[in-house]
Amino acid sequence: MKRREFIKNVSLGSAFISLTGFYSIKSVASKPQDKKEELYVKRPECELPIIQYTDVVVIGGSTAGIAAAEAAAKNGTDVFLVCGDPYLGADICSTYRFWDIEPSEKTDLESRLFHNGLHTPNEIKKGLEDVLLEQDIPFLLSSYVSNILLDVAGDPAGIVFANRSGEQVVKAGMIIDATERATAARILGSSFTEYPSGEHTFEFTVLGNNPKSEYSPKKLQPKVEVNGTSYQALRYRLNIPMKDNNFASFAEAEQKARDITWDADQVDASDRIFQIPPDHIKGVQRIEEDTTDFLRIPLDCFRPEGQKGLFVLSGCADISRKNARQLMNPSNMLLIGQRVGKEVARESKQITRGRINPRQEKYPSANSVVTQHQDKMRPQHQFDSLRIEDEHIPVIGRYDMVVMGGGASGAPAAISAAREGVNTLLVEYLHGLGGTGTMGLIGRYYHGYRKGFTEEVDREVKAMGGEGHPRQRERDDEWVRDWKMEWFRREIKKAGGDIWFGALGCGAVVDDNVVKGIVIATPQGKGVVLAEKVMDATGSGDIAIAAGAGYEYTSGDTVAIQGAGLPHFNPDDYYNNTDWTFINDSDVFDVTRTFLAGRNKFQKAYDTGKLPQTRERRRIAGDYKVSVLDVYNNRTYPDTISYHKSSFDTHGFTIDPFFTLKPPEGSGIDVFAELPLRAMLPKGLENIIVSGLGTSAHRDAMPVMRMQPCLQNQGYAVGLLAARAIRTEKKFREVDFNSVQKKLVEIGNLPERVLEAKDNYPPSQEKIRKAVDTLPQDFKGLEIVAWNLKEAIPLLKQKLQESEESKESRIIYAYVLGIYGYSDGWKILRDAVDEYNNWDAGWHYTGMGQYGASSSRLDGLIMALGRSGKAEALPSIIRHAENLNLLSAFSHFRAIVEACESIGSLQATPVLTRLLNMPGIRGYAVINYEEAVFTTKSVREIESHYGITEIRNRTLKELFLARGLYQCGDPNGLGEQILREYANDLRGHYARHARGILEQ
Repeated sequence: MKRREFIKNVSLGSAFISLTGFYSIKSVASKPQDKKEELYVKRPECELPIIQYTDVVVIGGSTAGIAAAEAAAKNGTDVFLVCGDPYLGADICSTYRFWDIEPSEKTDLESRLFHNGLHTPNEIKKGLEDVLLEQDIPFLLSSYVSNILLDVAGDPAGIVFANRSGEQVVKAGMIIDATERATAARILGSSFTEYPSGEHTFEFTVLGNNPKSEYSPKKLQPKVEVNGTSYQALRYRLNIPMKDNNFASFAEAEQKARDITWDADQVDASDRIFQIPPDHIKGVQRIEEDTTDFLRIPLDCFRPEGQKGLFVLSGCADISRKNARQLMNPSNMLLIGQRVGKEVARESKQITRGRINPRQEKYPSANSVVTQHQDKMRPQHQFDSLRIEDEHIPVIGRYDMVVMGGGASGAPAAISAAREGVNTLLVEYLHGLGGTGTMGLIGRYYHGYRKGFTEEVDREVKAMGGEGHPRQRERDDEWVRDWKMEWFRREIKKAGGDIWFGALGCGAVVDDNVVKGIVIATPQGKGVVLAEKVMDATGSGDIAIAAGAGYEYTSGDTVAIQGAGLPHFNPDDYYNNTDWTFINDSDVFDVTRTFLAGRNKFQKAYDTGKLPQTRERRRIAGDYKVSVLDVYNNRTYPDTISYHKSSFDTHGFTIDPFFTLKPPEGSGIDVFAELPLRAMLPKGLENIIVSGLGTSAHRDAMPVMRMQPCLQNQGYAVGLLAARAIRTEKKFREVDFNSVQKKLVEIGNLPERVLEAKDNYPPSQEKIRKAVDTLPQDFKGLEIVAWNLKEAIPLLKQKLQESEESKESRIIYAYVLGIYGYSDGWKILRDAVDEYNNWDAGWHYTGMGQYGASSSRLDGLIMALGRSGKAEALPSIIRHAENLNLLSAFSHFRAIVEACESIGSLQATPVLTRLLNMPGIRGYAVINYEEAVFTTKSVREIESHYGITEIRNRTLKELFLARGLYQCGDPNGLGEQILREYANDLRGHYARHARGILEQ
């Protein structure tokens, strides 16, 4: 049994230690004020994975943090770094301070990073990543520190940090706090000077805008030159009132900065406002004089008094505010970072930390509890686990409705709810709204139902710059990226809603299966936002899954996933659609890997995107799951909430047996589908609704359900529904939904017929019988037959036995029965397979532009034959397996493996072993960041010769063969060996698949 250990959690900041600090939250909390204020919500004890034991942990990816990490590593110290942004260099890149780089050759690192001329964001981000890679320093992006470990002496012993994978622990002897607001020091309760209420001066930089003369912005020189176009950068110094130093106050200040500075010519802007902190630590030593000699300034200014093992490496150091401004110059940040890194390396060698402190503290707590989802770590990242006692998380806001995620459905939901008078908060990790269509740089509709609210969006966004504006898009299905982001933001604010940028959803507040709020991870720590209704618009069901909802995703059962990518970005770009990898965007290791690979892939671009372009994510288990056959049969529902229109743009291979027999139609042939409200409601949970790609549907149905225009309408509908539920004090399942549908019909979101719609399932017996009769006509009617297999199977078996049926007809009936796991026609299938002397034209993995079949006729016959479960069929399958080579189509490998797995015989292992030992078939697992950036010679040669999809083809072949060998007996352990390699793969879907198979 593991020893019970404890993390001391003070809260979001030192202001929360005493009761007087609690009431400062009231300025954040919104209506209704007459309800009892809940100060903390408890998360019961749990175990968190320890992913690293190290000497030093650096929190924050600033230039100073990177310099400290490098210096510590060079001096023989193990280092781990955690960064809250999706990139390093936040002190330059998130605040757009590239013009503050003044090369002074104070350090070798500066000479390497900062050459002559204005630097692009991508140069800074990639350059800092390369520093860590060169020193073999492990790091993670998109992760906020949430707690600090203390030993029995009260000294730091490591950190806990939160991200979309849950929370992880790094044990360390010393901490370098390189966050902007000295988050670790505040969590530890270090003493700070006061942050005064009143007006504060912030800087905010925009690119391409016209100067607002009343604010006298500074024109930064030189101009940004990209692809022959010049853009003027403007830096504003804005006086903005601040109630306090809480996260919500900074979030509101950012919104005010955007209110002032935006115009239709903007092509980019700071992610965050910039301020020299008016408050700072009370250090071991204080330097009042305005010296700028950072080569000699005492390092004790960077140590909080009374706190061992911690350095604060930011403007919160105990130095004069003039010195603090000078310190924020990137050259000085690198210099002081190196000095601190060397000192920490020296001290860390003399430190021995005691056991973790089991001290407990008392907190006023609500009846509800916090639940969080915790992903399994890869074996190479799971060193141990740490048991956490009850954790108490402060309440930092109260709203009628909270929307987590500001993408294609989340932003519209916040707009409609706020317009209905609902006190609404939208929380978004990135610093812009619109999701894939804006931050994701897919600024053009593919297909989709474009009436209703989407008509308003398109019309108003196009008019943002005024008639004839040179940036205005000519096509109606395209938009200017900044215009759409700003329209969403402006409409929410205009309607009275609040927006918090820069926060991740990492948990739910639950009381007896009723969701009452969310937990967010912010740059200042974790906090709870309570709400009457919660919308999970993360696209991955993050909040619902944290609350306990079941979900479907890649697993030991399947590795099928739609292709994904990360785009490059140049100012004024709006559409850079990519598909060059697979990404699990709820996996922090995979996301970090993606950003590294993307910046390397597009290293000559001005910047890389901040949002991975994923087309498939986790799908919750809802009250109802929409199937492929529901889509193909135009199923109607009495509770339709959104209407969808698209062709099957699958970006990869399909897994539904229906598509093996009857592939989806090609590009341009639209399918219409309805989504019932039931598919948005997580089974067993109340007061939470899930939108977008996280809804309850089969993954092969999702290409029709994921189009942006449809999701905008869906989000708007959810806002209306939530408003109705809040006003009537009902749960989502109890609302008079027909009245909501009437409003949706009125605005054009839904066709009028839905008001009288009834469920058209199941098909009649007569309809099924006719469909069975027509199957030999190129599978005509298969969608009806497969829709109700229970009734159709006896009819299919009868047809198989009827002598008057032609040979081809009997093959069709045997094929359908076989693909659904019935062995009645296995001999017919075997004979059909034996008629092929060679492989037919198969399917090589294709992402972008993939429509129609992803397997051949012979592939399907072999899979159907395998599903008969007859060992006697193996010789026919093995004969075709013997004819495979390295460049054979992936679909052939898949067919062989799936057939062999279905039969599950050792007789299949020799041929699978031989295939795995072919030259070039193995060795594609990506275990570390160096491999992830795709710089190896073999990968470059493969991609240059065969194209960017070939690595995915080869990886899938290796993984399929290994799993087939493992599941057929694996006499020499080769399959298991390869699966264990892939269980550590940084590409999340491969790792999930391999681990799932090994755990079965």
